[in-house]
Amino acid sequence: MTDPSDDFAGNRADIPGSPAAAEGRHTLAVIGAVDPALLDLVDLSLAGQDAVVIRAGLHFGADDDAGSSDAGDDLVRLVSHSSADGFDDEPVRLDVPMPYTCPTCSLREVLAAVAQDRAAQEPGGTTVILLPAAIELAHLLPGLAEELAGTWVRLAGAAHVLDATTALDELLEHRRLSAFPGDCRCTGAVHLTNLGYADLVLALGRDENPAGADLIEHLRPHDALLLPGLDAPLLEALASLTHDTAASLSRIHPATTSAWGGPDEHGVWTLDLSASLPFHPERLRSLVVELAGQGLCARGCFWLPSRPGRVCTWEVAGGAVSVGDAGTWAEVPAAPA
Repeated sequence: MTDPSDDFAGNRADIPGSPAAAEGRHTLAVIGAVDPALLDLVDLSLAGQDAVVIRAGLHFGADDDAGSSDAGDDLVRLVSHSSADGFDDEPVRLDVPMPYTCPTCSLREVLAAVAQDRAAQEPGGTTVILLPAAIELAHLLPGLAEELAGTWVRLAGAAHVLDATTALDELLEHRRLSAFPGDCRCTGAVHLTNLGYADLVLALGRDENPAGADLIEHLRPHDALLLPGLDAPLLEALASLTHDTAASLSRIHPATTSAWGGPDEHGVWTLDLSASLPFHPERLRSLVVELAGQGLCARGCFWLPSRPGRVCTWEVAGGAVSVGDAGTWAEVPAAPA
Protein backbone atom coordinates (compact mmCIF):
# COMPACT_ATOMS: atom_id res chain seq x y z
CA MET A 1 0.00 0.00 0.00
CA THR A 2 1.16 3.59 -0.67
CA ASP A 3 2.74 5.06 2.45
CA PRO A 4 0.38 7.87 3.55
CA SER A 5 2.54 9.12 6.40
CA ASP A 6 3.69 12.22 4.53
CA ASP A 7 0.12 13.11 3.61
CA PHE A 8 -0.98 13.14 7.24
CA ALA A 9 2.19 14.66 8.69
CA GLY A 10 2.23 17.13 11.54
CA ASN A 11 3.58 17.52 15.02
CA ARG A 12 0.75 17.17 17.52
CA ALA A 13 0.95 17.42 21.30
CA ASP A 14 0.26 14.23 23.23
CA ILE A 15 -2.89 13.99 25.30
CA PRO A 16 -1.66 14.66 28.86
CA GLY A 17 -1.67 11.55 30.97
CA SER A 18 -2.83 9.23 28.23
CA PRO A 19 -1.60 5.61 28.52
CA ALA A 20 -0.25 5.68 24.97
CA ALA A 21 1.83 8.79 25.64
CA ALA A 22 3.33 7.17 28.72
CA GLU A 23 4.24 4.02 26.79
CA GLY A 24 5.33 5.79 23.62
CA ARG A 25 2.61 3.99 21.68
CA HIS A 26 0.31 5.68 19.22
CA THR A 27 -3.37 5.84 20.15
CA LEU A 28 -5.96 4.87 17.53
CA ALA A 29 -9.65 5.51 18.22
CA VAL A 30 -12.54 4.77 15.86
CA ILE A 31 -15.99 6.32 15.59
CA GLY A 32 -18.89 4.92 13.59
CA ALA A 33 -22.45 5.97 12.77
CA VAL A 34 -25.27 5.05 10.43
CA ASP A 35 -25.92 8.67 9.39
CA PRO A 36 -22.91 10.30 7.69
CA ALA A 37 -24.18 13.75 8.75
CA LEU A 38 -23.46 12.82 12.37
CA LEU A 39 -19.87 12.01 11.42
CA ASP A 40 -19.62 15.47 9.82
CA LEU A 41 -20.61 17.00 13.16
CA VAL A 42 -18.09 14.88 15.05
CA ASP A 43 -15.38 15.88 12.57
CA LEU A 44 -16.07 19.56 13.24
CA SER A 45 -16.20 19.04 17.00
CA LEU A 46 -12.76 17.41 17.05
CA ALA A 47 -11.04 20.17 15.07
CA GLY A 48 -8.36 21.92 17.09
CA GLN A 49 -7.93 19.04 19.53
CA ASP A 50 -4.74 17.04 20.04
CA ALA A 51 -5.37 14.44 17.36
CA VAL A 52 -5.32 13.92 13.63
CA VAL A 53 -8.83 13.07 12.46
CA ILE A 54 -9.12 10.96 9.30
CA ARG A 55 -12.43 10.41 7.56
CA ALA A 56 -12.57 7.03 5.82
CA GLY A 57 -14.97 6.37 2.98
CA LEU A 58 -15.79 3.55 0.58
CA HIS A 59 -16.16 4.53 -3.06
CA PHE A 60 -17.27 2.13 -5.75
CA GLY A 61 -16.81 2.39 -9.50
CA ALA A 62 -20.57 2.24 -10.01
CA ASP A 63 -20.98 5.38 -7.85
CA ASP A 64 -19.43 7.57 -10.54
CA ASP A 65 -20.54 5.84 -13.71
CA ALA A 66 -23.30 3.24 -13.67
CA GLY A 67 -21.93 1.81 -16.90
CA SER A 68 -18.43 1.11 -15.60
CA SER A 69 -18.75 -0.92 -12.44
CA ASP A 70 -15.27 -2.45 -12.21
CA ALA A 71 -13.91 -3.83 -8.95
CA GLY A 72 -10.59 -2.19 -9.88
CA ASP A 73 -12.26 1.22 -9.51
CA ASP A 74 -13.34 0.55 -5.91
CA LEU A 75 -11.45 2.71 -3.41
CA VAL A 76 -10.93 3.33 0.26
CA ARG A 77 -10.72 7.12 0.49
CA LEU A 78 -8.98 8.81 3.42
CA VAL A 79 -9.64 12.51 3.99
CA SER A 80 -8.28 14.67 6.80
CA HIS A 81 -9.77 18.10 7.57
CA SER A 82 -9.20 18.23 11.30
CA SER A 83 -6.02 18.50 13.33
CA ALA A 84 -4.67 20.38 16.32
CA ASP A 85 -4.49 23.45 14.06
CA GLY A 86 -8.25 23.49 13.42
CA PHE A 87 -10.53 22.63 10.48
CA ASP A 88 -8.95 22.96 7.04
CA ASP A 89 -11.20 23.70 4.07
CA GLU A 90 -8.55 22.17 1.78
CA PRO A 91 -8.23 18.64 3.12
CA VAL A 92 -5.52 16.08 2.50
CA ARG A 93 -6.92 13.17 0.48
CA LEU A 94 -5.55 9.73 -0.27
CA ASP A 95 -7.26 7.10 -2.45
CA VAL A 96 -6.24 3.46 -1.95
CA PRO A 97 -7.57 0.73 -4.28
CA MET A 98 -9.54 -1.86 -2.35
CA PRO A 99 -7.27 -4.90 -1.94
CA TYR A 100 -10.26 -7.25 -1.57
CA THR A 101 -13.78 -7.53 -2.91
CA CYS A 102 -15.01 -7.36 0.71
CA PRO A 103 -15.35 -3.65 1.67
CA THR A 104 -14.84 -4.27 5.40
CA CYS A 105 -11.77 -6.46 4.81
CA SER A 106 -10.30 -3.79 2.54
CA LEU A 107 -11.01 -1.06 5.07
CA ARG A 108 -9.38 -3.08 7.84
CA GLU A 109 -6.16 -3.60 5.88
CA VAL A 110 -5.93 0.06 4.90
CA LEU A 111 -6.58 1.29 8.44
CA ALA A 112 -3.98 -1.09 9.89
CA ALA A 113 -1.38 0.30 7.49
CA VAL A 114 -2.37 3.91 8.16
CA ALA A 115 -2.26 3.36 11.93
CA GLN A 116 1.26 1.95 11.76
CA ASP A 117 2.37 4.78 9.47
CA ARG A 118 1.03 7.29 11.98
CA ALA A 119 2.74 5.48 14.86
CA ALA A 120 6.09 5.69 13.07
CA GLN A 121 5.51 9.35 12.28
CA GLU A 122 4.21 10.42 15.69
CA PRO A 123 4.94 8.04 18.59
CA GLY A 124 2.68 8.84 21.52
CA GLY A 125 0.28 10.78 19.30
CA THR A 126 -3.38 10.18 18.58
CA THR A 127 -5.37 9.41 15.44
CA VAL A 128 -9.16 9.28 15.27
CA ILE A 129 -10.75 7.39 12.38
CA LEU A 130 -14.27 8.35 11.36
CA LEU A 131 -15.52 5.18 9.71
CA PRO A 132 -17.65 4.96 6.58
CA ALA A 133 -21.35 5.16 7.37
CA ALA A 134 -23.01 1.93 8.54
CA ILE A 135 -19.82 -0.08 9.11
CA GLU A 136 -20.46 -2.80 11.69
CA LEU A 137 -17.85 -2.52 14.43
CA ALA A 138 -18.05 -6.23 15.23
CA HIS A 139 -16.98 -7.12 11.69
CA LEU A 140 -14.13 -4.60 11.53
CA LEU A 141 -12.44 -4.27 14.90
CA PRO A 142 -11.57 -7.84 15.98
CA GLY A 143 -9.47 -8.29 12.85
CA LEU A 144 -7.99 -4.81 13.15
CA ALA A 145 -7.03 -5.45 16.77
CA GLU A 146 -5.35 -8.69 15.72
CA GLU A 147 -3.34 -6.92 13.00
CA LEU A 148 -2.23 -4.20 15.43
CA ALA A 149 -1.21 -6.60 18.19
CA GLY A 150 2.50 -6.34 18.85
CA THR A 151 2.83 -3.02 17.00
CA TRP A 152 3.35 0.49 18.32
CA VAL A 153 -0.37 1.19 17.99
CA ARG A 154 -2.80 0.93 20.88
CA LEU A 155 -6.42 0.43 19.82
CA ALA A 156 -8.31 2.74 22.16
CA GLY A 157 -12.07 3.22 22.44
CA ALA A 158 -14.62 2.50 19.72
CA ALA A 159 -17.66 4.78 19.62
CA HIS A 160 -21.06 4.64 17.96
CA VAL A 161 -22.92 7.90 17.32
CA LEU A 162 -26.67 8.22 16.90
CA ASP A 163 -29.39 10.82 17.21
CA ALA A 164 -32.14 10.32 19.78
CA THR A 165 -34.57 12.28 17.59
CA THR A 166 -34.38 9.56 14.91
CA ALA A 167 -33.59 6.55 17.13
CA LEU A 168 -37.18 5.28 17.35
CA ASP A 169 -37.60 5.35 13.58
CA GLU A 170 -34.17 3.94 12.72
CA LEU A 171 -34.27 1.15 15.32
CA LEU A 172 -37.92 0.13 15.18
CA GLU A 173 -38.91 0.71 11.54
CA HIS A 174 -37.51 -0.95 8.44
CA ARG A 175 -35.18 1.61 6.86
CA ARG A 176 -33.03 0.11 4.11
CA LEU A 177 -29.34 0.92 3.79
CA SER A 178 -27.31 1.30 0.60
CA ALA A 179 -23.77 1.68 1.93
CA PHE A 180 -22.33 -0.54 -0.81
CA PRO A 181 -23.61 -2.39 -3.89
CA GLY A 182 -25.95 -5.18 -2.87
CA ASP A 183 -26.42 -3.86 0.67
CA CYS A 184 -29.67 -5.34 2.00
CA ARG A 185 -29.27 -4.40 5.68
CA CYS A 186 -31.50 -2.04 7.59
CA THR A 187 -30.54 0.78 9.95
CA GLY A 188 -31.95 -1.03 12.98
CA ALA A 189 -29.69 -4.06 12.59
CA VAL A 190 -26.53 -1.91 12.40
CA HIS A 191 -27.58 0.28 15.33
CA LEU A 192 -28.42 -2.75 17.48
CA THR A 193 -25.06 -4.39 16.81
CA ASN A 194 -22.97 -1.25 17.23
CA LEU A 195 -24.78 -0.12 20.38
CA GLY A 196 -23.96 -3.44 22.00
CA TYR A 197 -20.38 -3.64 20.72
CA ALA A 198 -19.12 -0.07 21.20
CA ASP A 199 -17.08 1.01 24.21
CA LEU A 200 -18.73 4.43 24.10
CA VAL A 201 -22.09 5.66 22.84
CA LEU A 202 -22.47 9.30 21.80
CA ALA A 203 -26.17 10.17 21.86
CA LEU A 204 -27.21 13.50 20.34
CA GLY A 205 -30.64 15.14 20.67
CA ARG A 206 -31.48 13.55 24.02
CA ASP A 207 -33.45 16.57 25.25
CA GLU A 208 -35.47 16.81 22.02
CA ASN A 209 -36.73 13.22 22.17
CA PRO A 210 -36.74 11.64 25.65
CA ALA A 211 -38.27 8.38 24.38
CA GLY A 212 -35.49 8.00 21.83
CA ALA A 213 -32.93 8.75 24.53
CA ASP A 214 -34.49 6.10 26.78
CA LEU A 215 -34.41 3.53 23.97
CA ILE A 216 -30.68 4.14 23.53
CA GLU A 217 -30.21 3.68 27.28
CA HIS A 218 -32.01 0.33 27.20
CA LEU A 219 -29.81 -0.95 24.36
CA ARG A 220 -26.52 0.36 25.77
CA PRO A 221 -24.51 -2.12 27.85
CA HIS A 222 -23.94 -1.06 31.43
CA ASP A 223 -20.17 -1.06 30.94
CA ALA A 224 -20.29 1.17 27.85
CA LEU A 225 -19.82 4.89 28.45
CA LEU A 226 -22.62 7.25 27.42
CA LEU A 227 -21.83 10.81 26.35
CA PRO A 228 -24.84 13.13 26.02
CA GLY A 229 -23.66 15.44 23.23
CA LEU A 230 -20.83 16.99 21.26
CA ASP A 231 -19.84 19.26 24.14
CA ALA A 232 -18.78 16.16 26.12
CA PRO A 233 -15.05 15.25 26.22
CA LEU A 234 -15.21 12.69 23.40
CA LEU A 235 -11.51 12.57 22.54
CA GLU A 236 -10.43 12.34 26.18
CA ALA A 237 -12.94 9.55 26.85
CA LEU A 238 -11.90 7.50 23.82
CA ALA A 239 -8.19 7.89 24.56
CA SER A 240 -8.71 6.71 28.14
CA LEU A 241 -10.11 3.37 26.95
CA THR A 242 -8.44 0.27 25.54
CA HIS A 243 -10.63 -1.77 23.24
CA ASP A 244 -11.30 -5.35 24.38
CA THR A 245 -12.70 -7.33 21.46
CA ALA A 246 -13.58 -10.38 23.56
CA ALA A 247 -15.66 -8.29 25.97
CA SER A 248 -17.39 -6.44 23.14
CA LEU A 249 -18.23 -9.62 21.23
CA SER A 250 -19.61 -11.26 24.36
CA ARG A 251 -22.01 -8.33 24.83
CA ILE A 252 -23.64 -8.97 21.45
CA HIS A 253 -23.43 -12.76 21.31
CA PRO A 254 -27.02 -14.07 21.50
CA ALA A 255 -26.12 -16.53 24.29
CA THR A 256 -24.30 -14.01 26.50
CA THR A 257 -26.06 -10.72 25.80
CA SER A 258 -27.93 -9.09 28.68
CA ALA A 259 -31.21 -7.27 29.22
CA TRP A 260 -29.63 -4.03 30.40
CA GLY A 261 -32.81 -2.04 30.89
CA GLY A 262 -33.09 1.66 31.61
CA PRO A 263 -35.50 4.48 32.44
CA ASP A 264 -39.19 3.80 31.76
CA GLU A 265 -40.75 7.25 32.17
CA HIS A 266 -41.41 7.59 28.42
CA GLY A 267 -42.86 4.18 27.59
CA VAL A 268 -39.67 2.22 26.90
CA TRP A 269 -39.26 -1.08 28.74
CA THR A 270 -37.12 -4.20 28.64
CA LEU A 271 -38.40 -7.74 29.17
CA ASP A 272 -35.95 -10.55 29.95
CA LEU A 273 -37.30 -13.99 29.02
CA SER A 274 -35.47 -17.14 30.11
CA ALA A 275 -36.34 -20.84 29.97
CA SER A 276 -34.41 -24.10 29.82
CA LEU A 277 -36.98 -25.85 27.61
CA PRO A 278 -36.58 -26.01 23.82
CA PHE A 279 -38.71 -24.14 21.31
CA HIS A 280 -41.31 -26.14 19.41
CA PRO A 281 -40.41 -25.64 15.71
CA GLU A 282 -43.99 -25.63 14.40
CA ARG A 283 -45.23 -23.26 17.11
CA LEU A 284 -42.28 -20.96 16.48
CA ARG A 285 -43.09 -20.84 12.79
CA SER A 286 -46.79 -20.18 13.36
CA LEU A 287 -46.22 -17.46 15.99
CA VAL A 288 -43.25 -15.69 14.43
CA VAL A 289 -45.26 -12.56 13.54
CA GLU A 290 -46.68 -12.22 17.05
CA LEU A 291 -43.27 -12.85 18.62
CA ALA A 292 -41.62 -10.22 16.45
CA GLY A 293 -44.16 -7.58 17.31
CA GLN A 294 -44.07 -3.93 16.32
CA GLY A 295 -41.95 -1.31 18.02
CA LEU A 296 -39.61 -4.03 19.26
CA CYS A 297 -35.89 -4.81 19.40
CA ALA A 298 -34.84 -8.28 20.52
CA ARG A 299 -31.72 -10.40 20.69
CA GLY A 300 -31.28 -13.86 22.19
CA CYS A 301 -30.98 -17.56 21.58
CA PHE A 302 -32.96 -20.78 21.84
CA TRP A 303 -32.49 -24.46 21.14
CA LEU A 304 -34.46 -27.06 19.22
CA PRO A 305 -34.88 -30.75 20.11
CA SER A 306 -33.67 -31.66 16.63
CA ARG A 307 -30.46 -29.60 17.07
CA PRO A 308 -29.58 -29.76 20.76
CA GLY A 309 -25.92 -28.89 20.25
CA ARG A 310 -26.49 -25.71 18.24
CA VAL A 311 -27.14 -22.16 19.41
CA CYS A 312 -30.13 -20.92 17.44
CA THR A 313 -30.34 -17.13 17.29
CA TRP A 314 -33.27 -14.75 17.40
CA GLU A 315 -33.00 -11.06 16.55
CA VAL A 316 -35.58 -8.39 15.83
CA ALA A 317 -34.50 -4.96 14.62
CA GLY A 318 -35.92 -2.47 12.18
CA GLY A 319 -39.17 -4.38 11.96
CA ALA A 320 -37.43 -7.49 10.61
CA VAL A 321 -36.91 -10.90 12.22
CA SER A 322 -33.66 -12.81 11.80
CA VAL A 323 -33.26 -16.46 12.83
CA GLY A 324 -29.86 -18.09 12.47
CA ASP A 325 -27.11 -20.26 13.92
CA ALA A 326 -24.30 -19.07 16.23
CA GLY A 327 -22.30 -22.28 16.39
CA THR A 328 -22.18 -24.82 19.18
CA TRP A 329 -22.81 -24.25 22.87
CA ALA A 330 -19.17 -25.13 23.53
CA GLU A 331 -18.14 -22.13 21.42
CA VAL A 332 -20.18 -19.60 23.41
CA PRO A 333 -17.85 -16.91 24.81
CA ALA A 334 -17.64 -16.17 28.50
CA ALA A 335 -20.43 -13.91 29.71
CA PRO A 336 -19.52 -10.26 30.40
CA ALA A 337 -18.33 -9.66 33.95
